[in-house]
Order: sequence, then structure tokens, then C-alpha cells
Amino acid sequence: MTIVIALIGLFLILMVLGVPIAFAMGVSTLSYLFLNPSAPIEIISHRMTGSLFSFILLALPAFLLSGRMMNSAGVTDRIFDFAVGLVGRFPGGIAHSNALASMLFASMSGTAIGDTGGLGQVELKMMKKAGYTTDFAAGLTAASSVIGPIIPPSVVMVVLGASAEISIGRLFLAGIIPGILCGLSIMGFVYWKAKYTEEGRSWPITRVPSAQVLKSFLRAFFPLLTPVIILGGILLGVVTPTEAAVLAIDYAIILGIVYKELTLRKLWDTLKDVVEMTGVFMFIFAIAGFFSWVLTLGGLPQLIAQTLTGITTSEVGLLIIIALMALAVGAFLDTTAAILLMTPIILPVVHMAGIDVIHFSVVFILALVIGIITPPFGICLFVMSDVAKISVSRVTRAAAPYLIPLGITLLLIILFPQLATWIPSLFFN
Repeated sequence: MTIVIALIGLFLILMVLGVPIAFAMGVSTLSYLFLNPSAPIEIISHRMTGSLFSFILLALPAFLLSGRMMNSAGVTDRIFDFAVGLVGRFPGGIAHSNALASMLFASMSGTAIGDTGGLGQVELKMMKKAGYTTDFAAGLTAASSVIGPIIPPSVVMVVLGASAEISIGRLFLAGIIPGILCGLSIMGFVYWKAKYTEEGRSWPITRVPSAQVLKSFLRAFFPLLTPVIILGGILLGVVTPTEAAVLAIDYAIILGIVYKELTLRKLWDTLKDVVEMTGVFMFIFAIAGFFSWVLTLGGLPQLIAQTLTGITTSEVGLLIIIALMALAVGAFLDTTAAILLMTPIILPVVHMAGIDVIHFSVVFILALVIGIITPPFGICLFVMSDVAKISVSRVTRAAAPYLIPLGITLLLIILFPQLATWIPSLFFN
């Protein structure tokens, strides 16, 4: 246990000094060899490469590429126009469209950063044109990006499924209702602001004729089929989650060609970005495999399990504690890194307490992704700052109020497991 405490201490010091997460974990883990000279050097390569030997993990770069291809295929304008047609007539119409468009685009991108960096540019432009302040538009766009990793297909669900050996199909289905609830909670907050604040009452209402709504639906129809193709193929047993991701890539390429938006230059840039991002993810995955093994060897999961069960044996109580831990970690770490770091430590507690692993997964992921808009280091706050060309502090202040509706949604999912488990139970025994 002394070695584990030393590793965690060194890891935290490196994090505070601004060392990238993968190197902080790597240096901390290598110190294990110095503190334990009897450990064979061969164990490093074995533990690092062993965590990558997973067929399911192939879905990670595939879903990353399919989401980026959807951006390159020019579907963002079509999605946002359709969202405006559906909810633009309500008070705070364009703001509602922002949240709804994020819900729709989440079924294609699978990441929060993909939503913020891709659809976010369109949303900001339309909201500013309609008279909304830059700060409000940026805060709302950052908050609605939380929906991206919840509604399937979700890249972080693939990471969690691969690292914890949980069915990707079950995780995808489990995210449908919670993702919709997140979107509705944000829209509910926007409606309250539009009805009961002086700023909100000045927002315009965008009434779109029925014929135009139908036209925008037809323009967005084929992109909206993406989740149907992915989930339908998985549930019908036609494809595995990994094969479904590859199918989504092909579909995105076809849409880009049909819409005449995909050029060779865009294709090359997209492939290059995804290769770079995948390399980072896989490097973190490999380092985290060795890091978590050392922590497990030192008995940290058992210690945490005993500590948490000593505080409470209630499933709800344990999930609330886990959610609070995930919120704190998510504010400092990238979601993927946080999952790889925390899953080996938290999962034994979940099994010991008899908590449904699907219910835990949704609570865990939602708490982590709420952290991406939580100061001081929520990653989407920085991305949104770059997109909106305003300071991080302004984005943070504008996004902070949305932590309330998102926190309420998280609490509801903790209290009512059926919100996460009902749909998977319909399709899986």
C-alpha cells in the first residue's frame, strides 16, 4: 500500500505541474520498478499491449471517424435547420434548437468535443444572428455538448465497454433515455429563462411554416437514419458494434459524396485528425493498463471498496458517492483517461454491492461528462472558448447554470435505475 500511495502522490504532483495525463501515469508507473526491483521488466510491455488486444476496441477509431465524416459530409446545417423548424416557435426558439440539434447530432458524432467543435460553430452563428449574446450562446452550446457521449453511438461507452468487458449494445441502448432527459432538462432551463427573465423575454421566436419544416426534415432525413442503421444492425444481429462503426463510416462517405461536400482534401484532413486522436487514445489506454494493474496489485480497489461500503451499503448511497467522485475527476481529466483510470478501482465496489453494471455505467459516464463543463479544467470550456473567441472564464460563467438541470437529471437516473436499464432489458435477457 505504501507503493500505491507513492504512485498516486507522484501522479497528482505531475498533474498539478501540467504534465499530460498519459505521461503523468507513465512516469508514476515506471517508478514502481524502482520501488520494487524484483518486478520483471517484461511486465511493462505485457501489461501495456495486453490492454489493447480487444476486438471491441477497434470500434473506437471507427466511431471517431464516422463522427468526423458526418461533419465533413455537411450534415450540421441540415440538422440545425430541422431543429429550428421543430422548436423554433417556442419562447427561446433558437436556444431550444441548439439543445435539440445536439441531441440529434449526438446520434452521429458520439463525442462531446465533436459536438462542440463541429455543430457548435453553426449554433453560435445562428444564435448570434438571432440576437443572443455570445456568452449565452457559448454557455448553452458547451452545456448541450454533454449529450454527445450519452446518446448512442458513444465513443466513451465503447471505451468503458472494452475496459470493463460490458456489452456495447446494452450500453448504447441504456444511453437513449438519459440522453433525451439531459436534452429536455437543458430545454426546460432555457424555457424558464425565456419566460421569467428580462433577457429571456427579449429573445425572438422563429416560426417556420409547416411546408418548410417538412422540407428541412427531408434534407435531414438520411443523416437521421445513422442511429437507426447502427442500433438496428446491432440489435438484429446483422453486425457487431465494431462492424456497425465501419458501416457508419461508409454511410457518412456516401452522404458526403451525394451532398457534394466531401472533397479529397476534407477526406485527408479528417483521416489525419482521427489517426492523431486515435494514437492519443490508444497511448493513454496502454499506459492506463499498466497503471491500473499496479494499483490493483497494491490493493487500492479493495481498500476503496471497504471504505465505501463502510460508509454506506445502500446502492443509492454508493452511486451518489461514485457520481461525486466522477464529477470531481471529470473536471480535471479527459473523459477517456478518467474512465481508464477509475474503472478498475470502482468496478469491484459495484460488483460487491450488487449494483446493476449497466445502471452504474450510465451514472458513471454522465457524471464524468458533466465534468467537462465544470471548472477549473472542463475540456469543453476550453474548446468552446476557442470556437466562440471569448475567454474561458466567460464560457464558464455562462455554462455554470446548466449544471443544475444536468445534476437533477443525474440524480433522477441514480434514484430510478429503470431510466437506464428498461430499454436494454427489452432487447437482452
